[in-house]
Amino acid sequence: MADLIQHAGTALITISALLAVGCVVVHSALARWWKTAAGRHAFSFEAVLALSLTLWVVRLALPNWEWFTLLRLAAFALVPVVLAWRLVIIVQVWRRSHQRKGAS
Repeated sequence: MADLIQHAGTALITISALLAVGCVVVHSALARWWKTAAGRHAFSFEAVLALSLTLWVVRLALPNWEWFTLLRLAAFALVPVVLAWRLVIIVQVWRRSHQRKGAS
């Protein structure tokens, strides 16, 4: 039973990574994401998620790979940057909406 659960989890991680990479590929092909701040952020957020999930799949496929720790450091150095960026955007949007309500 434990093996079945582990294989199901690995399948879900792999499917998630493939879908996340697909989002990045399709977004980059169909949208002019670089034209706006929101587009740049959305694309960066998608790319970091895809990178993190892909890294997880690499770890599952190659558990004893020596270069993994360096790859992990490089990949996860981007995660806090993009998450902090998202927090700034959330607070800015909240402030703008509350300033408009106060001006009305």
